[in-house]
Amino acid sequence: MSGEPAWLCGVHAVTAALAAGRPIDLVWIQKGRRDRRLQQIVELAAGRNVPVRFVARTNLERVAGGGAHAGVAARTAPLAFAQFEDLIRPAGESGRLLLLDGVTDPHNVGAVIRSAAAFGVDGVVLAGRGAPPLGGAVAAAAAGHLERVPVARVSVAGDALRKLREAGYWAYGGEAGGTPLWAVRPPGRWVVALGSEGKGLRAKTRAFLDESIAIPMRPGVESLNVSVAAAILSYSLTEFGKDPGNGGG
Repeated sequence: MSGEPAWLCGVHAVTAALAAGRPIDLVWIQKGRRDRRLQQIVELAAGRNVPVRFVARTNLERVAGGGAHAGVAARTAPLAFAQFEDLIRPAGESGRLLLLDGVTDPHNVGAVIRSAAAFGVDGVVLAGRGAPPLGGAVAAAAAGHLERVPVARVSVAGDALRKLREAGYWAYGGEAGGTPLWAVRPPGRWVVALGSEGKGLRAKTRAFLDESIAIPMRPGVESLNVSVAAAILSYSLTEFGKDPGNGGG
């Protein structure tokens, strides 16, 4: 984890970070913006003795780097990555993980984390070079769920899959031409590996898969955005895709 300060942007990301006790040394709110959610942030910051400054919109746009900020940003240290081994559930327990192989777009990574939180996935593993820090656009796209879903970083996806298989996880790979999702019967412990758009999963990663699975689509559509695919797969492989009683959680 880098020690450089980072900016969290967006109401959900800033609210969650303040509520979770994450170290924050400054909150910016856009001048002239007044609504209930921003007032809640002001109150949370006051409760933690974090200074709040009202600034011009251009200041927020600069730290957001072109992403959405909804009139608020907080300066903090980037969230630390979890240890990969800590994401592996003890033997005998169910487990489910998402592994992103070479996915570097922070908006996609954040959206995958949000889907993992929505469907009860235990954690997300980022494999390969260029994994974005857990702040900025990742935090904004995760919509406040970085504090709920542990994220680990590994160098080689294949090595991570090998360790997970040794721990009793069934390794799926999301790829066209795989077993149609409707025919998949997931075991109690699984990991789904997804590659970057365009390149897909690396050949070395495929060597460590137990099974490829595919989302059925109409002819002429080659692929889905990786975050959309992760959401569909997570929903379908967990109890949320089977039991309508889970929707109220």
